[in-house]
Amino acid sequence: MKRLFPICWWPGAVGFLALLFVSLGHPAPRAVALAVLFLPGMLCARYFLPQLAPGRDREHILHAVCLALAVLCTQYLSLLLGLALVLDASPDEVPPLLLNPFFLLLVLSALVTPGMAIEKYLERRQPYDTTIRFVSERRKVALDPGEIRYVESNDSEVRIHTVSGEIYRTKTRISQWEAQLDGRFLRIHRSYIVNTERIDRYLPSYVLIGDERIDISRKYKEEVRRRLGDA
Repeated sequence: MKRLFPICWWPGAVGFLALLFVSLGHPAPRAVALAVLFLPGMLCARYFLPQLAPGRDREHILHAVCLALAVLCTQYLSLLLGLALVLDASPDEVPPLLLNPFFLLLVLSALVTPGMAIEKYLERRQPYDTTIRFVSERRKVALDPGEIRYVESNDSEVRIHTVSGEIYRTKTRISQWEAQLDGRFLRIHRSYIVNTERIDRYLPSYVLIGDERIDISRKYKEEVRRRLGDA
C-alpha cells in the first residue's frame, strides 16, 4: 500500500484540479492540460518540504521563504511554457488567477499536504519491508533491508555492505537507493547512506558502524543531527 499510494495520489490530485478548473469555466480538455501543468510545482513542493527543518529563527524563516520562491518559480515556468507550447496561448491570455502567487501556493499546499500526511500515517501503520530485490553482478538478489549496514557509491557502481560482511555491487545510482530504502536509512554524504539501526557511535562529523568510520558531509549535517540527536 505504501508503494502504491503515490501512484494513485498524483493522478487523483490532477483529476481533482481538472474538476476545479472545469467549475471555473474552462473546457474539459483545457482544464486537464492546466491540471497537468501543476504537477512540477506539486512534485517540487512534495520532495523539498521534508528537507525544511522546523523552527522560528531567522535561518529557518529564510529557508521557508526560499522554498516557497523555488516552488513558485517552478510552477510559473511550467505554466508559462505549457500554455505557450501545449495550449498555444500567449502570456496575455493566461487567467489572472493562475498568476496569483497566493492562489498557487494555496492550491499546491491543499494538494501536497494531505498526501504527505497520509504517507506518514501509512509508514506508522505498516511495518518495514522484509525484502528488497535488486540485481548484483547479473544475479538477482532478495535481501532483508535490515541486514544492510550502509550503501556506498564508488565511481560507476554502488556497493551494498551487509551485516554478514558480504558486499553486493550494483549499477543502481545511490539517489535511487535513497528513494527505495525505508525510514531506517539516512543519507549522510553524497556517497553514503547508512542504516541508523546499525550505527555504533555518532559524532557531529562522522558515524561509526563497526570498524568503519563514515564522514558526515556539511550538506547533510543538519538532517543527521535532527535524526540522530545531539552528540
